Amino acid sequence: MSDRLPIVDNLCRNPENHKVHLCELKLAKNTDKVAQLSENPKFVCGNCGNKANKEGALCAPGPLDV
Repeated sequence: MSDRLPIVDNLCRNPENHKVHLCELKLAKNTDKVAQLSENPKFVCGNCGNKANKEGALCAPGPLDV
């Protein structure tokens, strides 16, 4: 996995854990973990739009308005 921050504004709120955020997991093609972290989304990333079950899986999490 990459240690880089996302290109879009570099607004990762938790760069220490960036390698386990959905954007990096998708780049690494870790489809099992991506599916697990996004099966019942309650949050959306303000950078990339990925949706996740927990805030900690995203760079710039916010509530998902369904």
